[in-house]
Amino acid sequence: MGNLFYAIAAADKKIRPEERKSLHEEILYCWKHHDDSHDRFGSDRAFLIEFEFETLEEEAIKAEEAYQLFENWFLEHGKDIDQAGRMKIFNSARHIAECIRKINHEELVYLVRLKKLLQL
Repeated sequence: MGNLFYAIAAADKKIRPEERKSLHEEILYCWKHHDDSHDRFGSDRAFLIEFEFETLEEEAIKAEEAYQLFENWFLEHGKDIDQAGRMKIFNSARHIAECIRKINHEELVYLVRLKKLLQL
């Protein structure tokens, strides 16, 4: 999901500190409690979302490429995600998009595509 959240934040070709903060808050308050699993180092797996986001940012991946990575993953694994999980994904993406002022046009395009992909 780091791919998706990165695509939303990078939609306007600039990732702002507020978007990074919003992502971190989503992980703490929404995703950390969703899955209690840990990696082999004892870190909560929810923080892999943030790690993936930061990796994409360091590599300066285009928003569309990141969205495609998420879409491909979802097409393969989406059948395992219930309606509540799909809503959680969408709401997190929307919160990241809204964190500056309002949702801009580029972010809206991704949110519309996401809503269709998630079948919400």
